[in-house]
Amino acid sequence: MKSESESHAYSPLDSLMAVIPAAGNGSRMQANIPKQFLTVANRTLLEYSIEAVLNDARVEQVFVAVSDPNAEYLIELKKSLPTKVHFVKGGNSRAESVLSGVKVAVSQGATHVLVHDAARPCLPKTALTAVINTGLKDPQGAILAIPVRDSLKRAVISVNDEAGVTHIESSVDREALWQAQTPQVFNAERLQQAIEHMGALNPQLTDEASAMQWCGFQPALIPGSIRNLKVTHPEDFECVRDWLLANNNDHKN
Repeated sequence: MKSESESHAYSPLDSLMAVIPAAGNGSRMQANIPKQFLTVANRTLLEYSIEAVLNDARVEQVFVAVSDPNAEYLIELKKSLPTKVHFVKGGNSRAESVLSGVKVAVSQGATHVLVHDAARPCLPKTALTAVINTGLKDPQGAILAIPVRDSLKRAVISVNDEAGVTHIESSVDREALWQAQTPQVFNAERLQQAIEHMGALNPQLTDEASAMQWCGFQPALIPGSIRNLKVTHPEDFECVRDWLLANNNDHKN
């Protein structure tokens, strides 16, 4: 799909819209509600994530993909959100929800889309600006990511270990390894085509960059932030809760 001679320069005619997949149930959180609807200071993680994305004025509209856009639990939430935020029908997987949101964005004239996780509420404005700057200019797109810091180990798979203990098989060289984050910014039609070409149910489609890679692209890696943590496990929520509360207190002082 990629042409080596293809180039793209930022133009005022570019239209950037955001897609936030929020149809998941967050099973690993061990909570009785989806993680994106957990609250900190009477606001959901989803609200914080939407607010973080809107910290850049170039984001014209936000499409949040949920299981049921007309659900009763969204009525009050919608009242607290800017009019540029819209809820659309998501899918059974993250990729399906992203694809649904991207299609709506394209139908509304988006030339580029920014995809962000619903439960990644502490996105720094500087990181957001940086990934948008590159994503709009680079035809291969851009994602936030952080270099892997810790030593990596590959586990040995043993079916005979009655104690249920996992052991180390080998160490993995962490040189040149990065941990992907969101937002991820791409040409809108190109991302739609990439997801459709790879297949939204393909188990190797773990993020938008993986779909672009499948089609031969090499998205740019933009340094993210440790604070841009995705809430996946209960201890993750404790971290972002403290950061969000600290940030709220800073704004009050």
